[in-house]
Amino acid sequence: MICNPVAGPKRGNRIDRVRDSLSSRGAAFRLRETGGPGDAVLMAREAAHSGAETVVAVGGDGTLNEVANGLAGSVTRMAAVPVGTGNVFAKEFSLPPTVEGCLALLDEGKTVSVPLAKANDRYFVLLASAGFDAEVVERMTHLQKNALGISAYVLVGMRHILRPQPTLWAEFPDRERIEAQSVIVVRGRKYGGGVTIAPAADIAGNTFQVILLLRKGRWAIAKFALDILRGRHGASPHVMVREAPSLVVRCRIPSAAQVDGDFLGSLPVRFSVTDVRLRIVVPKEFPAPGGADNRR
Repeated sequence: MICNPVAGPKRGNRIDRVRDSLSSRGAAFRLRETGGPGDAVLMAREAAHSGAETVVAVGGDGTLNEVANGLAGSVTRMAAVPVGTGNVFAKEFSLPPTVEGCLALLDEGKTVSVPLAKANDRYFVLLASAGFDAEVVERMTHLQKNALGISAYVLVGMRHILRPQPTLWAEFPDRERIEAQSVIVVRGRKYGGGVTIAPAADIAGNTFQVILLLRKGRWAIAKFALDILRGRHGASPHVMVREAPSLVVRCRIPSAAQVDGDFLGSLPVRFSVTDVRLRIVVPKEFPAPGGADNRR
């Protein structure tokens, strides 16, 4: 079990519940707590190399991303207990809302195998972005997220929108080059707050759905965010959707990129879908994304 001790409110209580639930099942496990960025990657990699059957990841989407990076390409399963702010992973894979429900999937669920995407040298499972929302992620603190929840993103976003926003360039394999204000690269259907941002996305496929905001300016960004929350962004004449197996996003001045809700670094970033897979424990009712297996 790999836990992020600073993820989410009431974090200590949830970690205790996970420990108690695993103990009551008679499961042999080892508890490890992360102390900083990158720890979960190394811990998960060590678990896979030691032959662990499953890694239970307790944390937010960023912690789950790190565990996924550590388990990438291995036979060790990842069982998620999301306790973060956005919990996009939980919504994408239809995970139960309780600690006990998530852990029950170890016996009652199934395992699916999904291809991972990559941003430069870092794997991601569901989504990435460049520009405004990535810069908001960069400026977020654990204290803000734990105290305000999803409202923290709104607060930080309202502050950041007052700053000048840089222009991005998205370069596609067919040499198409598109100027944009914001670029969101998705594998799954969900976005922050449980919003469905890409109804046509296929997490088992070998392409991204790329959503680009073409119009410039702070009010364009504000309307774009509102349209996403209402599920109307796809109908906007200022939004373009492209399907592609890879792309490069650049900017003339420093601008941020994020993966699975975790700050990645500065642009440029190359996004690509890989053939490296991750095994994930999900409910039996979850539609098999072309890679289900019955191994426990």
